[in-house]
Amino acid sequence: MIVNIDKLTYLLDDNKKCATVTKSLVPYSGEVVIPDVVQHNGVEYPVTDILDEAFAECVGLHSVVLGENVESIGIGAFEGCTKLSKVVFPFALHVIGMSAFKGCTSLEEFVLPANVIVIGKNAFAGCTALKRAFLSENLINIEPSLFDGCSALEKVSMGGMVESIGEYAFCGCSALTEISLPEGVVAIEGWAFRDCSSLKNIVLPASVAAVKKGAFWGCSSLVEFELPKAVNMLDQGVLANCASLHSVRLHDGVLSIGYGAFYNCTSLENLVLPAVVVSVGDQAFRGCTALNELRVLCEAAPMCSGEIADAAVYSNTMLRVPAGLVGEYGFARIWEHFENVEEF
Repeated sequence: MIVNIDKLTYLLDDNKKCATVTKSLVPYSGEVVIPDVVQHNGVEYPVTDILDEAFAECVGLHSVVLGENVESIGIGAFEGCTKLSKVVFPFALHVIGMSAFKGCTSLEEFVLPANVIVIGKNAFAGCTALKRAFLSENLINIEPSLFDGCSALEKVSMGGMVESIGEYAFCGCSALTEISLPEGVVAIEGWAFRDCSSLKNIVLPASVAAVKKGAFWGCSSLVEFELPKAVNMLDQGVLANCASLHSVRLHDGVLSIGYGAFYNCTSLENLVLPAVVVSVGDQAFRGCTALNELRVLCEAAPMCSGEIADAAVYSNTMLRVPAGLVGEYGFARIWEHFENVEEF
């Protein structure tokens, strides 16, 4: 049963005795306060849910206070509410659906209660005015594209339960200068921090076991990077276009360097490849114009499926290899292109 009560439209469930806010024929606007309960024909219905797209494209909506019984916010519930600048979330809230606040370009800050355990992908994507985001203490996953395109985002706070940072989660967050990842994070998915051009440093917890392709692509202010010991490969393009990157530490267990891993890292001067590296991907060092020394600790020249650098790198970089192996590297495919080879 659908009813209108105090300018809000509800779907009433007589079996569960609860109410869901749904879309109205007249777009919602101004300041909206969703009550804890509504009454109809003498019966009280707790307001527990916001239906999918209930407030979508309500461009005149300025603020929303959710009632204390609201447990879930549906898919795209507030998507495209371009003037929405304030949302007050209740303690009972557990779930925020995907794209729930996507494109809310006036929202500057939000604070989520501890009970929120699921936030769908794209939930806050394109919130270009968002500066501060305080996530719930019990959130487990940062879903894909959660903050994609939030170009004003400066501060993100997350609890200690987070296990993964999804694909494109912080892509294009160009105002983000630092972020603290809790111990327990296992995976940084592909392109997670792509084009976070103000990110100066990031410490990956020891628990991280995977850093996927392009994770830090275009982080042009990043100066230092250390790969956690549980990660045994530097995936493709992980640090590509990190123009300020000066120091990289790869632990002794790294087995492979992926395609374009250091592509256009124009400030990188020195790099050490561990002794167990078996392969180096195409274009791994292309555009590394400041690379003075590449020290390879491998007793056998790592395999290369294609060119790992460009002519400038081959001619200007000193390749240093273990004693007695200058000849081997001089005849090895691709490595033979380095013009300057010395043993250490």
